[in-house]
Amino acid sequence: MRASVLLLLTLTVAADAQRYCNPLPLPSYPVRTRARDRGLDVRSLADPTVIRHDGKWYLYATGGMVWVSEDFIHWQYRPVSLPGPTPSFEAPTVAEFQGSFYLAGNGSGLYRSSDPLGPWELVGSFQDNLGKRFSPFDPMIFPDKDGRVYFYYSGGSTKGIYGVELDPKDLTHFAGAPVHLFGYESSHVWERTGDANEDPTQSWIEGPWMTEGNGVYYLQYSAPGTQWKTYSVGVYTSRKPLGPFVYDTHSPILHDRGGLLNGAAHHSVVEGPGGTLWMVYHILFRNRDHFERRVAMDPVGFDAEGRMFVHGPTETPQWAPGVKEKPWLDNDSGSLPITINRETVRASSSAPGRDPVYAIDNNVRTWWEAEAGDAQPSLTVDLTRPFSIDSARILFSDNHLSAESGIVSGPYQYKLETSADGKEWKLGLDKTANAVDRSIAFDEIPPVRARWVRLTVTGAPHRLPVGLLEFTVFGKP
Repeated sequence: MRASVLLLLTLTVAADAQRYCNPLPLPSYPVRTRARDRGLDVRSLADPTVIRHDGKWYLYATGGMVWVSEDFIHWQYRPVSLPGPTPSFEAPTVAEFQGSFYLAGNGSGLYRSSDPLGPWELVGSFQDNLGKRFSPFDPMIFPDKDGRVYFYYSGGSTKGIYGVELDPKDLTHFAGAPVHLFGYESSHVWERTGDANEDPTQSWIEGPWMTEGNGVYYLQYSAPGTQWKTYSVGVYTSRKPLGPFVYDTHSPILHDRGGLLNGAAHHSVVEGPGGTLWMVYHILFRNRDHFERRVAMDPVGFDAEGRMFVHGPTETPQWAPGVKEKPWLDNDSGSLPITINRETVRASSSAPGRDPVYAIDNNVRTWWEAEAGDAQPSLTVDLTRPFSIDSARILFSDNHLSAESGIVSGPYQYKLETSADGKEWKLGLDKTANAVDRSIAFDEIPPVRARWVRLTVTGAPHRLPVGLLEFTVFGKP
């Protein structure tokens, strides 16, 4: 009897547990980056820093600030403003120190606030140990547990990562001379420039992030450049915040695995529910611009020898933070992508060169697009055999966005239907009343056994042609 009760409890927890799927379906992805020489706008969000304060999480990123969550899975956009001319704040770092929040970014001074959402005041420009103005690149503010504060930044290109202690009475002032912690090492093949790491003469070492645990300082960094599929995260370790540091030969700990998500790096590490650690990073789309990116996350763990690792980048539904006690061991929910490259896929219409196969090829650099005038574009996929369907991810293309032409982003409305024979259809998901602006959607579906799936877009932003970078249905055999 006791075993039956335990089994029932386990099944109940599993049924009620929430999941997430990368890339994260954040609302109001910003539309700020201009596609080069094409006169079009694209969505992009990169270089995320996430902090936890009073039971909430705050996400700051290049392209937009701030997204707030009370459970580390559902986010709301809460725009903040900074004093002065700061239209494009890049690579933000935020840290809490002595009751105040401090914010800095590429080339910026230091801002301070009593609340993570502001209002922010400019404290002043950074000054080095010689009293000269210092303009940081990819800064990271790290308050240590002993009350001292450290500042890490990139020297750009192959120069690598630097660190310095800040004056705790005035965080704009260096308390000593900066220390060069490490630079580009061509023997680390993954640091070499190119999608095949083919150029040993170049790299771009950036995005430092410090994590301390059990007296070990894990200084993480990104290379060889955010525009490459090979963009990854490596680690150096030390017993002191300013070194000397030793390279972890298991690097990179987050890297392209040859799937949908690549260019996974420039991140932060934050404590999630239950004391778990999570790496929040960006991934590369590069669909219409060199630096078109989205945000993703995965759990962080440490092996028996104290080495940091990340179980990612994941591309299938994962258990939400707080569901599993040790998510770094195996956080996958067991649902598989069941639509990728299926032979039979039909569309209600297709624009020239934008065939329906591009919506299920597991590639964000291709897309299906409906013809202009198709009032309710639809996509139908034959799974070839019945599966138990439980969720779906949609990556809308947002092609042809152009503020100059009055074509702006907005909510999509859609529905997903299932069928056993391709003739009789049942409604599995109804988002026809959706009012949230999302270019990425991940939806749970009450489990249903079916062989066919049909997605119909019932509404889209005005004058914006409907297109899908990727449509992925998840389920189990």
